[in-house]
Amino acid sequence: MIPESSPEPSLRERKKRRTRGQLRDAAIRLASEHGPGGVTVQDICREVGVSPRTFFNYFDCKEDAFFVWDQQLTRMMLAQLARRPLDEPPMASLRAAIEEVLPAAGADENWPARRRLLAEHPELVGRLAHSLRTSEDLTAAELGRRLGVPAESLHPMLLAGAAMTALRTTLVTWAPRTGVKGLQRHLREAFAEIEAGLPGPS
Repeated sequence: MIPESSPEPSLRERKKRRTRGQLRDAAIRLASEHGPGGVTVQDICREVGVSPRTFFNYFDCKEDAFFVWDQQLTRMMLAQLARRPLDEPPMASLRAAIEEVLPAAGADENWPARRRLLAEHPELVGRLAHSLRTSEDLTAAELGRRLGVPAESLHPMLLAGAAMTALRTTLVTWAPRTGVKGLQRHLREAFAEIEAGLPGPS
């Protein structure tokens, strides 16, 4: 069996996470001050002291820096998913893989500012939906590989869609005061609701 917890991240990985966090902090701060349309990638990079090339190592576009879940976190989640035992139920594997990555999302302190941005600038919601759909497609591909079926077939797509819905709902309804442990617990509750067939409010 593969252990539930992953080893401590390397120094290189910690530096990457720190840079990613600094870029995200700067993006949200500038967007809160000037509006998303009043901020450029160059502005964000100038605040952090890195090049645009470095920015695009972490984010596909400026808007992606406003969201807590991005493609780097998706890659981390997929790496965790690939490590799960093949005989484990797919939903259990998905929950465990996402739960491992949540600390990197839950440590972000910009939740109030991010929620204000999404509420005040609804044009960002479309980009968020696109980002999550990309994550969903990549997850379905990994599930298809594990299950030995085409990624575009019904089962892996339903599993990926359910997992991304659980993740999105968890992030939206989580109370940041409960910390990362609370976030992980909230995710487990969301998956439990889905696996039970959504019987009713808990």
